[in-house]
Amino acid sequence: MPKKGHIPERTCIVCKKKLPKKELLRLCVRENQIILDKFQKEGGRGAYFCVECFPKIKNLKVRRKLFRALRAKNNVNIVL
Repeated sequence: MPKKGHIPERTCIVCKKKLPKKELLRLCVRENQIILDKFQKEGGRGAYFCVECFPKIKNLKVRRKLFRALRAKNNVNIVL
């Protein structure tokens, strides 16, 4: 029988659901911009969103959570 490996889990910063890393979208800071990390390989601090919560990124409370999770300043641009 094949051995089951470890599946990394991450938490959505909006709804706090724990899901496998591959099912979440990762945002990270790169050159004073918050970008979508498609392959989840960019260096630095990242924040994870589930697919249902990602459209809520325009909400001010969600943006505050994002800036706090990334330890970013308010003058950082969000580029998606």
